[in-house]
Amino acid sequence: MNFHSRGGRNEEPEINVISMVDIVLVLLLFFMVTTSFVQRSHISMQLPKAQQAAKGEPKTPITIDLSATGQVAIDGHGLPMSDLLARLKALAAEDPERVIVLRADKNATQQYVIDVLDAAQAAGLTRISFATLSQAGR
Repeated sequence: MNFHSRGGRNEEPEINVISMVDIVLVLLLFFMVTTSFVQRSHISMQLPKAQQAAKGEPKTPITIDLSATGQVAIDGHGLPMSDLLARLKALAAEDPERVIVLRADKNATQQYVIDVLDAAQAAGLTRISFATLSQAGR
C-alpha cells in the first residue's frame, strides 16, 4: 500500500487501490480457471442378489429361413409353407413374447415374405426382425 501525502501536512493520506484491484483480478482469474464444478460420486456400492431370474432376460428367438423358392425352415427344420401357421401357433402358445428372426434370401419374392409375416401375425407373434448382412459381408 502506498500512502501519499501531497503538499502540506494537513492533507489526508491516500491509498493507492490500483495495485489492490490488480491483485484481486489476478486471484479472481486464478480461481475461475482452476475451479472444477464436476461432482463425482465416491460412494462404493454392491448391488443385491436376486433369488429369481429377471423376466427381461433375452429369450431364444425363432429363426425362420426363407429360400428364394419359398421353402421354409424354423430353427433349421424344414416344413411346408402350409404347416407354417400351425407350427408358429404352437410356438406362440409356449411363449407369445418370443422374437422371430426372418432370414429371407435376397432373391425371395415379396409374396413369400408376406406369407411368413401373415402367418406370424395370425399366430400372435408380432415381434419380428429381419436378418441382413453388413457391408463387409459378415
